[in-house]
Amino acid sequence: MNPENLWNMWNRMLQASPWEIVWGLLSSPVVCAALGVALALVVARVRRGSSTGRTVLREERVAVGAIALVVGVVWIADLVLRGYVLDMSATVSWWRFALAPIAAAAGMAIWGAPLRTKVPRRTVDATSIARRTWTTFGSRPGIRILLALMAVTACVVVVFGQTSAALEPGVAAHVALDVPNVDAPPIVTVFPGWAYGIPLLAGVVALAAAVVFALHRNAVRPFSDRVRLEAQRSGRSDAARDLVTLALAVMLVVLGGLLHMARSSAVTTMTVMTDSGAEARHDVSLPHADLILAGGFVAPFLQIGGCMLLALLVVRAIGLVRARPRRSASPVEVPA
Repeated sequence: MNPENLWNMWNRMLQASPWEIVWGLLSSPVVCAALGVALALVVARVRRGSSTGRTVLREERVAVGAIALVVGVVWIADLVLRGYVLDMSATVSWWRFALAPIAAAAGMAIWGAPLRTKVPRRTVDATSIARRTWTTFGSRPGIRILLALMAVTACVVVVFGQTSAALEPGVAAHVALDVPNVDAPPIVTVFPGWAYGIPLLAGVVALAAAVVFALHRNAVRPFSDRVRLEAQRSGRSDAARDLVTLALAVMLVVLGGLLHMARSSAVTTMTVMTDSGAEARHDVSLPHADLILAGGFVAPFLQIGGCMLLALLVVRAIGLVRARPRRSASPVEVPA
């Protein structure tokens, strides 16, 4: 962003109403990220009196928090580089929405691959050998919400992809908006078409596969013979819940970004100078106007919620690390 753009933005802010200033700030993903982190700190402070986690699977939960931190840093770094450091206004940044899901999927795959029992296995009994799947632990409602959110994102990608158009050989990344009853060429703007949607769909599929893999590995590994079975089940449920929360946070962030880009690319009215020198305003034919306008309204709140969940995972991991020295002297749990 060059100094001229900053000066123009400052002049617009001086002439804008308070509501326009607030909405303009919410249109920035960086501001949404800052608000999400602030809300996470408030929630963590309110929950300070509650338990920061059980003694079982502490390292795994800390690792999930580390993945959330990496995903957030990668996402913010991409935003800052594209928006404030490098001039990429003429570049189709196809990785824009796929980066966070792919980073989270890679982290979950690394998280689940080495899982094993480091201590003697529990004696075989009917409870410990019961069939366990990727849905055994964790929140069933959370998994359903995650699947629904992925399905909604896929549907939005398909709708936006069919709406988009390619101005040159390549994948569609623009939209042509017609102005009815006016002898003027269509208005062409950048739009989250297939150029952005196809990588995002690949990222969503990779994230879904990584979630299933990590939850499966968390569920099927043998129980330890040195810890009470109920404590191990509770620890695995906590770890599975953190994994689902991480995936939910990523999906909220990317869906909010997709809807925000579609809204910022949409034009609803056009001002035309008549032969007499007067200004005439005309409505622009905006495909799927209700979806784009409503999506633009909820987009900041989706991103704030996603960033809050990511920050909560990081704060919880920090709390678990800090609590480790105090609990290291606690006696080792023995089997029931």
